[in-house]
Amino acid sequence: MFRKIPAFFRLYRTDVLILSFLAFFAGRLLSNGGFDALFLIQSVFIALFPYNFVYTLNSITDIAEDSVNKPWRPLPSGVVSRRDAVLWLLLICFCSISGTAILFDGREKFLVFSILVFGIFYSLPPFALKKHGFFAQFFTGFGISYPMIIAGGAGFLPFSASLFLYVWGVTTLKDLSDFKGDFLAGRNVKKTPGMGKTYTMSAVLMILSIAGFLMTPFKIVVIMPVSALFVLFLSCFFLKHDFNGKIYKRMILVSGITAIISLIFSLFSLN
Repeated sequence: MFRKIPAFFRLYRTDVLILSFLAFFAGRLLSNGGFDALFLIQSVFIALFPYNFVYTLNSITDIAEDSVNKPWRPLPSGVVSRRDAVLWLLLICFCSISGTAILFDGREKFLVFSILVFGIFYSLPPFALKKHGFFAQFFTGFGISYPMIIAGGAGFLPFSASLFLYVWGVTTLKDLSDFKGDFLAGRNVKKTPGMGKTYTMSAVLMILSIAGFLMTPFKIVVIMPVSALFVLFLSCFFLKHDFNGKIYKRMILVSGITAIISLIFSLFSLN
């Protein structure tokens, strides 16, 4: 089983690993005004275990969708069996619970445990929130910004809320690339989602996040939603259908690059 560990990690998503790490690390670092080795350990733990649990569980329950949207993934391609994936999920769950008990205290311990609960609500009946388009987008956006909410605390909430609006705007675009498999698997999505409405919803959320970031001490972070709006403008008025299926991946790439740039500039502003 352990020889399949590289394949097991492919049940997770690299972009989520990076973004969840950055969200927690940035929240801890910026809200505390300095570096501590524990911040780094907690950030790595959050990204490698609780969020791995959420997305591995989602992969196990997403075989029907992935067989259409992403047939190369480990489960639909047969590289990993469902039984081995479930055993891997249980191992991640054990590590998540144990690590949370050791690395976090008080309210934060409850908040980190809640990541596992959110993952269950998102993927499993009777809730299966991922089958409902609006809730799927909302909770995906909330999930990526949640590490910063945990790490930053109440005083950092305006910044965390702005990040949530931004990520929600990005995840709204996911339906444009994954709608075929989602529709066949019985999710509450349209067979052919409207590009115009999706772009408009995403743009509104981006603009709200810009307003939010400008009211925080770290105004440099507006480069994230501004860059995303530029990509939306290109895809809507110039690239159109050719860009449609790839826009979510491009948005994730833009988000990762601008998030790293924003974090570096924000750290310099603390000195």
